[in-house]
Amino acid sequence: MKVVALVEAAPDMQSAAKALAAATGMALAEARMRLAPEAPALLARLAPEAAEALVEALRGEGLSVLAVDEQGLGREWLAARRVTFGEDAATFSARSGETLSWRWRDVAVVLRGASSVRTRSEHKEQPSKMEVAKAYGLAIASHGLMLPRTGAKTVRQESEETTQVIYVFARDGQGALLSEHGVEFSCLGPAMQPSRIANMTVLMRMLCERAPEAFHDERLLRLGRRPLPFVVGDSTQTSTNNVSVRTVSSLPGMDVLAEVLRQAVAQGLLE
Repeated sequence: MKVVALVEAAPDMQSAAKALAAATGMALAEARMRLAPEAPALLARLAPEAAEALVEALRGEGLSVLAVDEQGLGREWLAARRVTFGEDAATFSARSGETLSWRWRDVAVVLRGASSVRTRSEHKEQPSKMEVAKAYGLAIASHGLMLPRTGAKTVRQESEETTQVIYVFARDGQGALLSEHGVEFSCLGPAMQPSRIANMTVLMRMLCERAPEAFHDERLLRLGRRPLPFVVGDSTQTSTNNVSVRTVSSLPGMDVLAEVLRQAVAQGLLE
C-alpha cells in the first residue's frame, strides 16, 4: 500500500477539497478535513496503482502531492551511534560497527523531529479506612441520601515522553537516524553540552553548517508527535492482576513524514 501526502498547503482550499473529493469519492467535508493539517498532510492510503492515479489527478489541479510506500519504511536507515565530522565528508557509525560515509555535498536532507510515547495505565484501588469512614459519615449526615461507596475504584493515569531524532538523507536515498537516546555526544568534541536536548541542537547546527546546500527543516518537532491517519503507531498492551498499561509511539508516523519530505526534495517539490 502507498500513502498519498500533500507536501505544501493548497493555495485554494475549496478548489483543492473539490478536486480531492472528486478523485476519491469521499465527502467534501472529509476532503477539507484531510487537507486542513499543516503540511505534510496524509490524504489517502491506497493500492500502488490507485495512489499514483490520485497523485496524477491532484497534480493536474496544481497540488503538490506524492505517494510513498509504507512497507519497510525506515528499516534501511542506519541507526547511528556516532558522527565523524570530516573536512569533506561525514561518517555515521552504528553500534554494530556498520558505517555510512557521504561527502558533505552529497547530503540532501537534514530533518529534526520529536516523537512521543504516550502511556495510559488503569488499576483497581481499594479505599482507605479513612475514606470508608468518611463515606459512612456522609451517609448518616444525609439521612441515607448519600449512600457510601466502599468498593474498589478505577484509577487512570496518563503520561507522555518525547524523544528527539535527526534524519540525514543522501542524494542516493540512503539515510541515517540519530536519536537523542542512541547518539554518543562525545563526537561533538568541545561543543558538547550538559543536556541531551542542547546536544541535539548543536548536532543539528553542525550538520547544517557542513551541508549548507542540503534541505534543512525542523517542522517535525511539532508534527512528529501528532497522531496520523492511516499510520498505526507502535503500541503495546500489558495486563497483570488489576493493572492494565497501554503505550503508543508516534515514531512510525514521524518516519512516514520524514520520507515524504525526503521524496519531496528529491522530486523538486521542496527546495
